[in-house]
Amino acid sequence: MKINSFLFALLLVFSACNNDAKQNNNATSGSNGNRPAEVTVKKVEPNKLTPADVPAGITIKGKVQEVWKWEDTNGENYLITSTVVPYKDKCDYPDFDEPCFTAELYAYQFRKAGDKYELVWKAEDAVKGCGFDNTCEFIKDAATVTDLDADYLAETKVQYKLACRSDVSPAYLKLIMHEGSLKYSLQGSMWLKASDDDKFTVTEENVNLEKLPKKQDEFEQIMQTWGRYESEKEFVSAPPEFLSFAKNEWMKFVIEKIGE
Repeated sequence: MKINSFLFALLLVFSACNNDAKQNNNATSGSNGNRPAEVTVKKVEPNKLTPADVPAGITIKGKVQEVWKWEDTNGENYLITSTVVPYKDKCDYPDFDEPCFTAELYAYQFRKAGDKYELVWKAEDAVKGCGFDNTCEFIKDAATVTDLDADYLAETKVQYKLACRSDVSPAYLKLIMHEGSLKYSLQGSMWLKASDDDKFTVTEENVNLEKLPKKQDEFEQIMQTWGRYESEKEFVSAPPEFLSFAKNEWMKFVIEKIGE
């Protein structure tokens, strides 16, 4: 009789534990016992368009180079780059006998607000009054639209080079990154590859010129700048992934080849 009572008590305990397990499973799975619906994280998905796709309500200066469209927390957005063909201008050099030219470039971000388009930011640069070889152009395939910090607010990035030169020297490179109206940039010298024998020795560890000991020789000081940006100070308040991405993009496009 005692044995039967013990078995009966054991059966009650097992049944109670089984019911608790079912209730816990229902609590985590939903009232119908199915798995909970996964939370959908919105992603920024940029699309590259053609110059003809620029909305009629957007006015820019110059000839359109690239157009990107995406949606984020600010709604519908456009990144547009454009350039102005070099035109005759007064020379920056006194008593220069040759004709001089000025070239310009522009980058814009617009967001749609109702049936209009608001300017989020505008970047412009130029090489003015140049009587030599004038270089003022966006780096091919370098424009990006990302969401590195996954906050559904896109970052845009463009890179371009500037130079007025009559010798074999590298162009000046600028990387401009925005998240909304916030701007971050890296600026410095490209690395000029004059021949196949030239060895590119700049790495992500030594690309920041500000952190390197200054060379004593003037020529070595100049050569030390090749391929490096001047400072990371504009990224101090940015999420760390922004600088990591910008540094990688700098390294990707910093080499300039003669004739390109």
